[in-house]
Amino acid sequence: MRKFIYTAIAVFFWHWVVAQSGKSDWTVEVSVPGGFYQTGVEVSLLCPECRLYYTTDGTSPVAGRTGQLYKGPISIQSTSALRVLAIKGQEKSRIISHTYFIDEPSSTFPVVSITIPPDILFNPSTGLFVKGPNAVDTLLKQPGANFWSKDEFPINAEIFETDGTCVFRSQMGFRLFGGMSRLFPQKSFAIVARDRYGVNRIDHPVFGKSGLKKFKFLVFRNSGSDFGKTHFRDAFMTSLVEKWDMDVQDFRPSHVYINGKYWGIYNIREKINRYFLAAHHDVDKDSLDLLEHRYSRKGKPGDYLQLLQFMEKNSLVDPVNYARVESEIDVQNFMDYEIAQIYFDNQDAGGNIRYWRPKEPGSRWRWILYDTDWGFGLHEDQAYMNNSLAFHTASVGPAWPNPPWSTFILRHLLENPEFKRAFINRFADHLNTSFASFDVENRIDWFQRLYEPEMPRHLDRWNLSEERWLAEIEKLRVFARKRPEYVRMHIMEKFDVGKMRDLEVEVDEGGTVKLNGNLLLKPKLFRGVYFEKIPIRLEAVPALGFRFVRWEGAIGNVKSPVLTLTLRDDPTRIRAVFERFDHPLAGKILINEIACNDKEAGDWIELYNQSAETVPALRLDAHRCG
Repeated sequence: MRKFIYTAIAVFFWHWVVAQSGKSDWTVEVSVPGGFYQTGVEVSLLCPECRLYYTTDGTSPVAGRTGQLYKGPISIQSTSALRVLAIKGQEKSRIISHTYFIDEPSSTFPVVSITIPPDILFNPSTGLFVKGPNAVDTLLKQPGANFWSKDEFPINAEIFETDGTCVFRSQMGFRLFGGMSRLFPQKSFAIVARDRYGVNRIDHPVFGKSGLKKFKFLVFRNSGSDFGKTHFRDAFMTSLVEKWDMDVQDFRPSHVYINGKYWGIYNIREKINRYFLAAHHDVDKDSLDLLEHRYSRKGKPGDYLQLLQFMEKNSLVDPVNYARVESEIDVQNFMDYEIAQIYFDNQDAGGNIRYWRPKEPGSRWRWILYDTDWGFGLHEDQAYMNNSLAFHTASVGPAWPNPPWSTFILRHLLENPEFKRAFINRFADHLNTSFASFDVENRIDWFQRLYEPEMPRHLDRWNLSEERWLAEIEKLRVFARKRPEYVRMHIMEKFDVGKMRDLEVEVDEGGTVKLNGNLLLKPKLFRGVYFEKIPIRLEAVPALGFRFVRWEGAIGNVKSPVLTLTLRDDPTRIRAVFERFDHPLAGKILINEIACNDKEAGDWIELYNQSAETVPALRLDAHRCG
């Protein structure tokens, strides 16, 4: 009860500070802006007709309570966060903050400074970074500990790019983030931009040119369950599927300082919420269902529950019933989601499930891949051997980590022969490409090179072992080398697929080949492993100025561009042959105008014949515009 009263008072007081300090926005001129300096600096403040109060320890300057009255230049000789409050008459400005990094090491990572009243984090009774007096130490989760707080507090945040430029500086909201990773000494947190703090977006491409340009939320992650190990496990795994049709969080490592004190490496991630979905998809953030775990969180689960009931009562062996489910679930997205979790051997996948859909007619449920920390052998040296396919299709799994409800959809979809064949071939496609051992090891090497120059400071800050860090990275490499073979054996145990067969597809110049409608094979030799009893599908696609001639190989010469092939030989070799070709209509027929989504006429295209010849009727394949 005492803790609750203390917390309530603290929340009320700091929100009162924000309300008071947000009334006016005068410009306080700072002679030396926050940034990186080799030696100490003298900082002068100017705000005509204002009284200025400042602090350098993170405390919020409040007239008559905390902070010093500014009377002359402020000498800053070591890394410090300067916070300033301006008062003019009865009005108060927002608190501004400038962090001065004095003789700090250079870095290839961006640097983020968080300035927050120390009492909020470290007060022995109420501080968010301490257990507090009400934690139940006898239980692993330590319920009642302060770090389980969901409260939000005002802070100042600054983001400095790798060249030292401050690209963002404002008041923000701050709250702790994560599940069991809150038990670690380095706590994850999230920051949020709100009008009441000063700005409603972080207006900077934090993740580079290919990422979003603005953010309402950012998460600073301690690497979750991977803390003290590789420190990049989740980011590495999701990077393996970043080109798939699946939502994953963007990623960038950073150094974080709290009140001028170095706080280690944090992985900056996007926060999964309605803002995240609206930013990455053409959807209204206020008109979508975002569900979590079994069927909780934002939105109404009614339609989703009806879908589950339908699947429970109706066999999906029936193509009609399967088509009904396919109209409500993005089956390929779900397939990829499950394939990734199974390959990763993510033992915590049953507890981290999020899925969503727009509130629009015809929309389908899609799954989001996140929090994969338990994968790639987090707790087991030989996790590459684990039969995760059986784990993710178990009908009697324990309440945690794979309760029956968490495996329900995959189990029922696998009843359908069409889905099962597609699932097996799609899994084989990914094992041959995204999860191919050589490529995965190269990605691990890339992450090690990215972190290696920066890790010593982080390891020293948290008293962690470099030897263990390197050993954990080696564990990833072993998993990458051995995992594909075990997964293939698990597929053979689960399904009647026959023997493994090697496939070699040579693609000539002048076209590409679509494999199983999933992989696009370019002009070179492709090698992969598939299964004897699961036919593959090949489609030859000529490039502009070429045409498909034939398939050559074990099957003889086949002229049809679409080929369904059962692999009986080992290896099965096939070649797609293209030749140069000028279409007789080339230069005669021009696309004159295209209209997409015409409300009156629908989609249409206007062709113009610029020759004097009569052109035979054209066959146009129907594709949805846009």
